[in-house]
Amino acid sequence: MDRTKACARLVRVLACWIWLWPLGAYAENLAGSDTVRISDAPRGRETGRISGRVSLAGNYQEPKPLPVFKNRAFCGDRMPDETLIVGPDGGLRNAVVTLHPLDRPVSARPMALTLDNNRCAFVPHIQVATVGSEVLLKNSDPILHTVHARRGKETLFNVGLPTWRQVRKKLERAGIVRIDCDVLHTWMSAAIVVTDTPYFGLTDGAGRFEITGLPPGEYDMEVWHERLGTKSMILAVSGGSGRLVEVVYSSK
Repeated sequence: MDRTKACARLVRVLACWIWLWPLGAYAENLAGSDTVRISDAPRGRETGRISGRVSLAGNYQEPKPLPVFKNRAFCGDRMPDETLIVGPDGGLRNAVVTLHPLDRPVSARPMALTLDNNRCAFVPHIQVATVGSEVLLKNSDPILHTVHARRGKETLFNVGLPTWRQVRKKLERAGIVRIDCDVLHTWMSAAIVVTDTPYFGLTDGAGRFEITGLPPGEYDMEVWHERLGTKSMILAVSGGSGRLVEVVYSSK
């Protein structure tokens, strides 16, 4: 009797498996078809780029070297003023260019930056960072430095840096972060432009910049220089093409 029941149960299982097998194969084919359709989805639109030059027109007075009041044995008597560096043809170094799309929100991945105290100067003098980036503060000199970072009148951090110390700080909000050294190193200064867009550039010694990977659309383009201020304009970017932009500051 038990053997008869067992055989009957086995027959039912086999019959069910035979009935379901084609359905399982059909479902597997559907899954494979879905995968193909996803991989064959339309690709993103072709991106564009903006390149250009930022310059200073007219007669201007080159900044004089800055006097050194402390640690002269190591730093020397004078240090160059990096707040206005103009090339022979008027190209403006260290101008920051940012692009914000007008038709959609954007976000940018955090970055890793380094700000060094090197030969009694902050290096680099100007940087661009995205919101949430971390900056490594270090001191390559054999003397004490500090990194006092402010946004307007608000102190973001003020870190003492003996030679052996390194500190990481997060840049959590967009804005201009100006940096000084508080141990009577009055000639030392730097700035970090913290932005919430992934589309930005920094001009080189000839005043040139290039920003690539721009989806087609309209952008609010802003140019910032620590001494000359801000200029802005609206630009349209087309996919698969480039646009040349000339930005000119006038000397005061």
